[in-house]
Amino acid sequence: MARAIHPVVVGTAGHIDHGKSSLVKALTGIDPDRLKEEKERGLTIDLGFARLKLADGRWLGLVDVPGHERFVRNMVAGCTGLDLALLVVAADDGVMPQTTEHLEILDLLGVRGGLVVLTKIDMVDATLADMAAAEIARLIEGTVLDGAEIVRVSSVTGEGLPELRQKLEALALAVEPRQSRGPFRMPIQRVFSLPGIGTVVTGIPVSGSVRPGDEVEILPLGERVKVRGLHAYGGKVDEAIAGHSSALSVPDAKEAGVHRGMVCGAPGVFTVGDAVDVDLVTTRRSPPLAHREPIRFHTGTIEVRGHLLLLDREAAAPGSSLVARLELDEPVCCAHGDRFLLRLQNPASTVGGGRVLRLSASGRYRRKDLGLELVGILAAGDRPEARVEHELEQAGPEGRTVDDLARALEVPETKVLDVLAGMPAVELHRKAMRAFLRRFVDDGERELLASVDRMLAKRPAAASVKRTSVRTTKTLPQGLLDHVVDRLIAAGRVRGGSHGTLLFLERLRPLPAQQQQQFDRLVAGCEQRGFRPPVADELAALVGLGGDQLLSLLDRAQDEGRIVQIGDLFYGAPTVRTVLKEVRANCLAHDEVLDIPALRDRLDTSRKFLIPLLEYVDSLGLTVLRGGVRRLLRSSDLSRELAAEGP
Repeated sequence: MARAIHPVVVGTAGHIDHGKSSLVKALTGIDPDRLKEEKERGLTIDLGFARLKLADGRWLGLVDVPGHERFVRNMVAGCTGLDLALLVVAADDGVMPQTTEHLEILDLLGVRGGLVVLTKIDMVDATLADMAAAEIARLIEGTVLDGAEIVRVSSVTGEGLPELRQKLEALALAVEPRQSRGPFRMPIQRVFSLPGIGTVVTGIPVSGSVRPGDEVEILPLGERVKVRGLHAYGGKVDEAIAGHSSALSVPDAKEAGVHRGMVCGAPGVFTVGDAVDVDLVTTRRSPPLAHREPIRFHTGTIEVRGHLLLLDREAAAPGSSLVARLELDEPVCCAHGDRFLLRLQNPASTVGGGRVLRLSASGRYRRKDLGLELVGILAAGDRPEARVEHELEQAGPEGRTVDDLARALEVPETKVLDVLAGMPAVELHRKAMRAFLRRFVDDGERELLASVDRMLAKRPAAASVKRTSVRTTKTLPQGLLDHVVDRLIAAGRVRGGSHGTLLFLERLRPLPAQQQQQFDRLVAGCEQRGFRPPVADELAALVGLGGDQLLSLLDRAQDEGRIVQIGDLFYGAPTVRTVLKEVRANCLAHDEVLDIPALRDRLDTSRKFLIPLLEYVDSLGLTVLRGGVRRLLRSSDLSRELAAEGP
């Protein structure tokens, strides 16, 4: 059954005993206090959930949070998934300590708007209610609730409730709903077990969607389980999406030790780590925070202890804005852009919050360098193109794999490929699925070509090198080298040869006239000797050259495909082609097994020349030596190529 749900969630906030739970019950008819001790003590301890039916028939979710300062961690666990807030203030008490702290929390967590509800107006006269409203108006100036309407209600008499319901509905319909795009992720608020169903986890998905039968990953455990069923707002649903408070039946998770603070997400997309890089704002009431200050880190539904690492200062003053690293006592799962809250370990008070920039593993770092890197991430913002560019800038010539980028952006690899396709300043090496900034590729190409020039400096007529002889360097690592070579091949500037050679075609420039004459005599000498080829000394005498000058011309002749070196011998290329055809014909005439004596007689050569020739033919993949006999590899590319040429 599909249920009509508006993907926006509203939460309460405010001091203890200011009527938050009573207000939710009066609006929805649902008592959010579900625990026995909550009902006995009249005190909200943990998160409660209710649903409000809108005029168009859809449901709007409400989260009721505890107001007592001892349960602020539970309050934060409910607030990180909120879109809107109802700041509840009792008219007889006015602004109280938790009112201020809860407002700070809403502000730091970036709640997108809300209303102020002045409750218990049946217990005060109009003058006292006006004074409370004026005090609240001053309090919310400069916060996310700046300018929010103050609605006066009584949960006992019902006064103001219709107006509040109307204003809340209008506000909820005006705010942009959360989008269900991207990979599914849901911080877990509650875990319980039901007879016949098994383990159930609840929470408010912050991105994506999930359906029954889908696999999810419980992080940081790394356990993958299947979703067997979904509930939302009092009934079964076909899909849980971002902005729906949802319950997932995951019976396979019963042995995994799942608890609040963990994250249920799309498999293989999200990472865990114990170092969180953040864009931090400290509150105006915060004490100065020292480097390595012990803190409590709240994000999603988790609270973890750790230390604040300052990168460009020794202390963070109240009201500061800075980038920093949080080194945590245990790994967490969060993502770029997530809102977080910082509280001191002792006393447990809220001192700051902001946005997560990056999650990684703790380790060695240089404070200044890390600070500059985080400033770069902050400047990149939320645009995926900017974030990819920043990641590739940091990676330098090493580049980043698509998988690395997907993890950094917390998106599927297909999304990364879409982003890369629209970035002309980035190149993707598809064989390795590794991306580079184009300027690093251009620099790498220049370095490669200069390296080849140096290697062939003494043989200027030559145009090829062994691929293994090209050295990797700090500025030309293996991944970049592979991409540069493949790019040159694709552009027709380099050709890959047999036995791992790279032929740089732009080096095959015309030779000077005298050198060309020497070259022609060298090639003719190899071709004329047929199946009894010359060695280098014989060719040196023929053309009147020696040393590097001779080797340069020999290399050039091989690069042009005019001669073939086999061992110490130099064959004319037509002779070698004849050998290949004769070997194939010989095998076909003898049940695909080579008759060596017959081939020797056919070529009118000796064993001295024939054995190296046959080993060369093996290396080309035309034949294979097994059990003392050579057999034709009839299906090889070379065999098919020779067949197409005919006799």
